[in-house]
Formats: sequence, C-alpha cells, structure tokens
Amino acid sequence: MNIDPELLDGIAGTLTPHLPDGPLDVATVRAVDERRHEEAPPPPPASPPEVLRTDDGIELRVHGTGGACVLWIHGGGMYLGNARREDAFCCDLAAELGAAVVAVDYRLAPEHPHPAPLHDCRSALAWCAARYERVVVAGASAGGGLAAALCLLTRDLPHDAGGPAIAAAHLYYPMLDDRHETPSSRELADAPVWNRRLADVGWAAYLGGRPADGLAAPARATDLRGLPPTYVDTGESDMFRDEDADYARRLAAAGVPTYFELVPGAVHAFEAIAPDAAISRTTRARRIDALRRSLREDFRTW
Repeated sequence: MNIDPELLDGIAGTLTPHLPDGPLDVATVRAVDERRHEEAPPPPPASPPEVLRTDDGIELRVHGTGGACVLWIHGGGMYLGNARREDAFCCDLAAELGAAVVAVDYRLAPEHPHPAPLHDCRSALAWCAARYERVVVAGASAGGGLAAALCLLTRDLPHDAGGPAIAAAHLYYPMLDDRHETPSSRELADAPVWNRRLADVGWAAYLGGRPADGLAAPARATDLRGLPPTYVDTGESDMFRDEDADYARRLAAAGVPTYFELVPGAVHAFEAIAPDAAISRTTRARRIDALRRSLREDFRTW
C-alpha cells in the first residue's frame, strides 16, 4: 500500500488497530467504536444546530441558513455513527458554503436493515426539497452509498411523490458494492481505517440476509442514465477504490456529468483522521469549491 506518511499518526487512532482478532460482529465493533469516541470525542461545533424532525420522525440537525442546502449523510458502514458526531464538520461546512447543511440521523442496521436507512434519507430529502430552492446530496463512505442510492430512488419516482429534487450528488469514497470482487477489494482487504472484516459486518447487517439490488448496493444498478451530476473521490489505498472508479466511469458512459478524483497515498477517511495533512487540505478545498458550484448549478467547472 502506498500511504502518505502524514496519515500514519491518524491511522493509529482509528478503529482498525484496536479490533480483536477473530470473527467480528456488530456488538463487538460498536463497543470498540464507542470506546474510541469516548477517548477522543469530536470537537463541539462553533454554534449548535437546530434539531428538527421529518414527518416520519427522523431527526435532522440543521446548520446555517440560505436558499440552498447540502443534505449530509454520515458514514459508518451502515451500523456505526450518528449525525451528532458530525456537528462540528457540518457547522464548519455551512459557514464555508454560506448555505444550510442538514445532517440526517438515519436508523442503523441490523436493527433497521435496508431499505429503512434509505427511506429515512428520502424523508430527509423531501423535507429539504420543501424548504430550499436547491438540494445537493453528499455523503462519505456508507453515507456516500446511501446518497448514490437516493439518487437512483429519486430518479424513478414520479415528481409529485418526491421526484427529481437533487441538484447534484457528492460521493466521498462511497460504499457501493457488497460483492467485493474488484482488485482493490482483494488487494486492500487489510487496508487501514476500513477493511474487509468491517465491510463484511456492515453488508451482512444492512442486507439482513436478503439479496442485494441496485438500491441496496448502487454498483449493482444496471441503468445509470438520468442521474444528477455526480462528484466522486476516493483514495489510492482505499478498499473501495475500484468500485468507486468503476461507478464514476459508468456514470460518465451513461451521459451523467461526472467528476472523479483518485487521491494518491490516501486511505479511507483520510481527511477526517488527518485533517492537517497536505492531501487532506487539498481535497477539502477541492470539495468545498465543487459544492459551491453545485449549489449554484455550475457543474461544468468542477
């Protein structure tokens, strides 16, 4: 693996070095994850969010104001994390964009397997679409996979049932494919931060024993035509590298305006675990600029 040396200290503080040997299950991983967050909690936001709920009772954490918004979907393999952990990130993002950022606290698997988390994101999208002129959907890892699935779901809905309300999608190292058949999923099965063991637990929890379709695992979708303009980035040493690259290639082949960035030396969630690394600063600036352009529907200059 080619890993930027500036990421190494950040990698040491992530979940993977603290996992026990042997088979993993949701309870074991959650216990380690909670302990890591108790030892190193995320910083508080500069200002607290407004906490609201959709008609379905799904919690939304609203940061900032404006005529357009980013609907943010957090990562965690479909079974970890919550929107509260993203408060500082979303608060800073709203300030940089001069727009609202709405983080959806979707329900987690295995207690709520597919399609419950996706339907929660759809509920959040409908809430945003009723209040903002433009909605950009963005997410990281599992959140990026849910964002991709939300675009597919929304494309196929009639307009009066929640229709095409997504101006653009921004997918950061998204979790798209349950099959693990790409070269990077095999070669990087022991990658830092997020590896094959953790991914297997996530897909098993999310699918709940049922076969995956294109809404559960967007890499399986056979028709990508008509999707909103999509921004995708991933790391060179991320297990998801090849499924992300292939999804971006297929989007472009389907006529979808697509931007794809492969970040050399980057691992999964690199900008979160080592925010001061040069590649993190560069990637974050590129994402912010692309989000600004998406919010004003200027996709050709990504």
